[in-house]
Amino acid sequence: MKVAVVGLGLIGASIAKALHGRAEITGIDRDAGVVEKALGDGVISRGGPELSVAAGSDIAVVALPVRSIVDAARDLAAHLSPDALITDTGSTKASIVSSLDSFWPCFVGSHPIAGKENPGYHASQANLFAGRACIVTPGPSARGDCLERAVRFWEDCGANVTVMDPVKHDELMAVISHMPHLLSFASMGLAADLPIHRGLLGAGFRDFTRIAAGDPKMWRDILLSNREELLAQSRLFQQALHTFEQAMEKGDAQRLEDMLTLASETRAHWRMGAQRTSKNR
Repeated sequence: MKVAVVGLGLIGASIAKALHGRAEITGIDRDAGVVEKALGDGVISRGGPELSVAAGSDIAVVALPVRSIVDAARDLAAHLSPDALITDTGSTKASIVSSLDSFWPCFVGSHPIAGKENPGYHASQANLFAGRACIVTPGPSARGDCLERAVRFWEDCGANVTVMDPVKHDELMAVISHMPHLLSFASMGLAADLPIHRGLLGAGFRDFTRIAAGDPKMWRDILLSNREELLAQSRLFQQALHTFEQAMEKGDAQRLEDMLTLASETRAHWRMGAQRTSKNR
């Protein structure tokens, strides 16, 4: 199997490491130093800054910020055979799939849910996808054999694959990923004006703001790409926050306790379900 990876950051380099010894990997990155490092580490067998080095690849993975994926995939296609599978790793899917589905019939969108707050090649690891979820989002024009190849590719990387409609994917991610990140960024932004002493920080603040250390450019693109779903979630969050505010303003202890209890029980039920799922794998 010959695989071209465009973008040797956390996700792209981790793909190359996960497939080491089982595929011939070509690495493409505009940072010559990263390509040299990947070659020196034996992570890739060849590489360079130009998309043309992907020629002859069976599978090409575009591991770039979401607003760069479509243009890169279109330029990449000129160097591939018509049967080559193109996939991506973007955290939003509807716009990307809509743009590329009819253009390249062997395009299948993907979203490996395996990111970390630390970006870049140096943070990549061979087991990043092991046991982690990956959502594959074929469009209406995607060929069945290409979907099967995309699923098998991510399984080879160690991921547990779920196939999902790209629009449904974006709706889900707005709730479980993009909104929590937005809140973490906002919270850290408020804290920037406070004289915080590291020794006084509790686990709650550290845990809640951990993801605010994510790549700003990557998250800028995600928030803009999925802004309609995210703005809808933001309005719902503001309504929920307003309900808490009203209970506090009125001194309504019982209402406040009821809402906190519901949230606590929901979290406990979710955690037990997640633990059962993990044990059954």
